Amino acid sequence: MSSVTPRLLLVDDHALYLTGLRLMLAEGWPEAEVVVAHDWREAQAAIAAHPPDLMLLDVHLPDADGLAALPALLAAHPSLCVLVMSADVGPALLQQARAAGACGYLHKSAGPDDVVQAVNACLNQRNAWALLPYTWTQAPTGPAPEAHEPAFDTPADADDSALTPLQRALLGEVSRGASNRAIARALSLSETDVRAELSWVTERLGAVSREQAVALAQARGLLS
Repeated sequence: MSSVTPRLLLVDDHALYLTGLRLMLAEGWPEAEVVVAHDWREAQAAIAAHPPDLMLLDVHLPDADGLAALPALLAAHPSLCVLVMSADVGPALLQQARAAGACGYLHKSAGPDDVVQAVNACLNQRNAWALLPYTWTQAPTGPAPEAHEPAFDTPADADDSALTPLQRALLGEVSRGASNRAIARALSLSETDVRAELSWVTERLGAVSREQAVALAQARGLLS
């Protein structure tokens, strides 16, 4: 399997997300051969015609449940590496993806750095699970927390439009084009914490990417 000029199969029925994903992948692999499928039928046809080095698979497709269909696909193509993608997250989903044979999980709010890291880990080690924030993989031991619990404390009276100073600082760094590594150095955080908090605040703002989260926060006057 080549990590220099890989063949990548992107399977998702959302054209806008596919466009953004292709642009992010071009940063790491400008010479990559990228094939797009919009549903499970197209994905199977693409694999049969020419198996990819890596398949990036949305778990929610119009004609199939990606995770439910994955074991049979891998049984037929055991060398195939699959990185599943979703806007959902949680121990149950991640355990199901592991059990289905996925090489890793990519949250749909991930920015270019996270995408490149996850794809690189899959292409070279066939395993991107170590890149996940620790809190995503742990089942709760007490009362269930609210959905998308933040990695850092948020004021108890904060509403959906409020951001903590840390979240404003993170989005400010993103707006300047800083990588996760640079943000971690600037704010004295780990890269894992940066990824987790940016993913959470992106979802909280109703954005589909970190860059859109910045734009929404600026439009709402939250980064002034």
